[in-house]
Parts: sequence; C-alpha cells; structure tokens
Amino acid sequence: MSDPEQYTSQELMHRIGTFFLLLAIGLLVYFLLADSAGASALQYFCWSMILAILAFAFRAQYRKPSSASGRFEWLKRLLKGKEEE
Repeated sequence: MSDPEQYTSQELMHRIGTFFLLLAIGLLVYFLLADSAGASALQYFCWSMILAILAFAFRAQYRKPSSASGRFEWLKRLLKGKEEE
C-alpha cells in the first residue's frame, strides 16, 4: 500500500467544508421530502442552513491555484501590442 498523502491545514479545512456541504445538501433533501409527505421537520432545514454556512466559510479559506487557460491570450497580445505603439 502507498503512504497516505500529507495535507496542509488549509487543505484539510477545505475537505471538512466539502463534507459539511454534502451533509447540508442531504439534510435539505430530507427536509423537502419530509415536508412533501406532510411531516414537516423544520430542524432539518435549520441544521442544513447552519452546515451550509459553515461549509462555505471553511471552503473559502483555501483556494486552489488555477493555471491560465490561455483562452483570451490573443486578446492580451493584441492589447499589449497597442500599448507599445
């Protein structure tokens, strides 16, 4: 077996935020299904909103660096050429 990957604390918080987001979505779905069945359980909705806020707070702490896609590279070259003239 391979060695487990070492995560930084920011990456770990990002993963915990993802877990909370999945729990929040699950609780929201459970609330919607219970409400459609006529057995409304408001605490599931409240917990799902609390978990969603926590999830977005945790996930906002870590941004993965994104590489340039090169999508508008031609436009940057065109504008750069006009600035030099």
